[in-house]
Parts: sequence; structure tokens; C-alpha cells
Amino acid sequence: MKLDFLKNKKVLVTGGTGSIGSLLVLTLIKSKCKVIRVMSNDENGLYELSREINDKFTINYNLFSSQMKKQKVRFFLGDVRDIKRCHEVTRDVDIVVHAAAIKHVNISEYNPSEAMQTNLQGTKNMVAASIYNNVSKFLFISTDKVVASTNIMGKSKLLAEKFIINSKKIIKNKKIKISAIRFGNVIGSRGSVIPNFISLLQNKKNINVTSKKMARFVMTPEESIDSILKALGQMNGFEIFIKRSMKCFKIIDLARALLTFFKKKGNKTSKIIISQKNIGEKFEEELFLVNEIPKIHIDNDMFVINKKFSIRRNKNVENISKYRVSNFNFMNQQQIIKLLKNLKLLS
Repeated sequence: MKLDFLKNKKVLVTGGTGSIGSLLVLTLIKSKCKVIRVMSNDENGLYELSREINDKFTINYNLFSSQMKKQKVRFFLGDVRDIKRCHEVTRDVDIVVHAAAIKHVNISEYNPSEAMQTNLQGTKNMVAASIYNNVSKFLFISTDKVVASTNIMGKSKLLAEKFIINSKKIIKNKKIKISAIRFGNVIGSRGSVIPNFISLLQNKKNINVTSKKMARFVMTPEESIDSILKALGQMNGFEIFIKRSMKCFKIIDLARALLTFFKKKGNKTSKIIISQKNIGEKFEEELFLVNEIPKIHIDNDMFVINKKFSIRRNKNVENISKYRVSNFNFMNQQQIIKLLKNLKLLS
């Protein structure tokens, strides 16, 4: 993929120490962008990312400040809830990728006001600061859980996504382009089901599946970064981007595949326990609503939802509809294991 649009640009990644944020930072280092700013409220995460960059790119500077001078990465400790800090980190920035969020459904359910403060108010703060500081592009990382949302995490991200898509009225005469991209579950991300299952089975413990009906859209980390860069390169403002060819699997198939894999490694004691659906959990996820289909066009293997798109122009309704819900074209157990091995999550 050509990344010419990044040349000599200053890029800010919020939530830059998370699974997606940190991988995006490592990818951007290889581009011709001028500076990468990493914002996170995770102090140790910033330090660990700096060490990882040091190791990968052989900087060999012991001093944190010396490393930043040598490399084009700047590490900013801060929280998107703090509007003053948002203004400071967006000053003289060209592109913002807003990945900071509270992402765990169960944590959000127990801490609803905190989820709203980070996911909604934090997004509003970053948008306001970006507009004020004349940022040229702002991309919000959303989730499939915003579609027909049944939990606090999904609802908070949905409100943030709506704010993004309807931000034209607050932009006024500024030239900033503001858009969103919806993700499925990113395979291997921190705290997600796959590393959790693997850890339990490595320690010969049982794994819980809340229902045999559970099915999810999944993306590899590389696919998520590729989608972000595609969206940044082609965004015009007020669109929602969605990767077209997302994979699906049933959680029970994942569990059975991993159990079989670890049995061959000597784990003869672990079992799958079918428990019960968690509060706010859906059997299937959706990438877009039925009433969004007429507003979708396909561009560069991406679904693009645009309110300006005319239903009369959309001749791909049937083709688009089949991708909407995570209930088709499931990966089988052999395919799941092969994918996890390719991603080096299993060996």
C-alpha cells in the first residue's frame, strides 16, 4: 500500500500503548511521516513501548529522552478526559488516530459513567482540540458493538461515533476531515478471548463458553492496521469505514480447536464449560444496520457508509447484506488453528 499521504506528516495516536495503537506506531515508524506522538494514560505501557521500539530498531540509547531525540516517536503521558492535555498533544499535528477507549464489556457494565467519560467525552475532547489546532484528518476507531448495541461499551462508542459523523456543524470553516472505522474483534489483542483461552489451557484449566451460539467477526492485527491506513488515505469526512472481508468463527469452535490442540501437547484434563450469557452479550455481532445498507458503497475492499450516498446508485444491496451479521462462512477448527499458528499465537 502506498503511504505517500504520510510523508512529512505529524501523526498522533491516542491509546497508543494498546494492542492496536502500539502496532500502528511500529508501522508508522517505517513510513516517511515526520513525527509520531503516542498518547496514553498507561505510564508503564509508554515505557514498555519505548523499550520495544529501542529493541526493534536498534537505537541502543539508555536514556528515554535521548531515544526520543534519535527516533521520531514522542511519548505523551495523558488522558483523553483532560481537555487541556488534548489541546497540548494535538498542537502542530496533521493526523489523529483516536484509539483510546475502555473496551471491555464487563468492566464497562460495572463502571458505566467511567466508560462514558472516556469513550464519549474523551472523543469529544479530542475532536474539539483537533479542530482548534487545525488537524487535517481525524480517524475514530469504533467497533461492531455499536450496531444494535446491548451493552454500555457499545452504547458509549455508538454515541461517540454519532458525534463523529455529525460533527460538521462544529467544524464550521475548518478544513479537517473527520471519519470513523468499525472493527471486529482483533485476534490476540490484550484481554481478548484467544489469549485468555490459550493461557488457561497452558495451565491445564477449564475454559468457559457462555453459549454455543456465540459467533464473532475477527480481524488479524495486520488487517486492522491495513484498514486504518486505507481509511486515512481515502477519507473525505463523515464516513464510516468497515473492512469488507472480515472472518467469522463460533466461540465454541475456537474452544474445541484449542482443546484438541493442547490435548496433543499433553493436556488431558481441561474441559469446555458451557456457562451462561453475560449481561449485554449478543449471540451474533453486526457490522452495520439494515437501514445503513442503502448508504454503503464498496471502495478498496472497504464498506464505506456515507449519508450522502444515494439509494438509487446502490446496485450491490444483496452482495452487501450477506456480510452484515457474523452468521456466515464460518472458519472451521482446522482453519482456526492454522490462522493462530500463522500469527504465532500457537507453536
